[in-house]
Amino acid sequence: MEKNISENRWLPPSPHKEEVLKRVEAGRAHIEERGHNIPPLLVFEDGGVIELPKVRYMMTHRGMELIAADDYLPGGQTKHNDVCGTIDELKGLLKENPDLLKSNPDHFNRLLDDACYMTNRMQKRRENYREFATEFASLCERMAAIEGPETKQVHKKAEEIRAILQDSPETVTSKLEEIYELAEGIRDVANNLESCLSAYKKVAIEVGGLYENIKGGRNWKRK
Repeated sequence: MEKNISENRWLPPSPHKEEVLKRVEAGRAHIEERGHNIPPLLVFEDGGVIELPKVRYMMTHRGMELIAADDYLPGGQTKHNDVCGTIDELKGLLKENPDLLKSNPDHFNRLLDDACYMTNRMQKRRENYREFATEFASLCERMAAIEGPETKQVHKKAEEIRAILQDSPETVTSKLEEIYELAEGIRDVANNLESCLSAYKKVAIEVGGLYENIKGGRNWKRK
């Protein structure tokens, strides 16, 4: 969970606060800051956007849900946390209070606007995931194309040096050139392997950056 999120001064009072924290902990919503002394937004994965201090855990047409305390909201905010809650309210009002359509038609228009807005937000998120997938696939191709040295040569050359040292300890100085050549061969493999690992690391870091960008402020538990 976001550090010290439970101490955020914009959180609604209990019991609404606890329900907000549950959604954030579960990764179903995250808090987006908007600047100094501006109430942050509670942004839901299912498209809803509610000003954090106005979030309430209330009875709706589909049971207890997090919704906005106000009916009249500024642009970019929604009453419900998802499209389903919005549609359930629209259907419920038409059935239970059809006269509201005459006295307050704007209420229904706002619900429909909310549904469209949340759908657009989810579509944008879908596009973000597609971009992530494309970039991730490109990085995987780069990583697969990285080539490294044949490390078996290290063991072979080491055994050759070992044999010289064991079989000719008295005349080892006469074979220094051969030993040095074998030793440098080991060094070359190690240097090439270091470069190979560095290339892998560079791509892996880019993969991590992609993950952080797509995750944003969301609480994604790694299992």
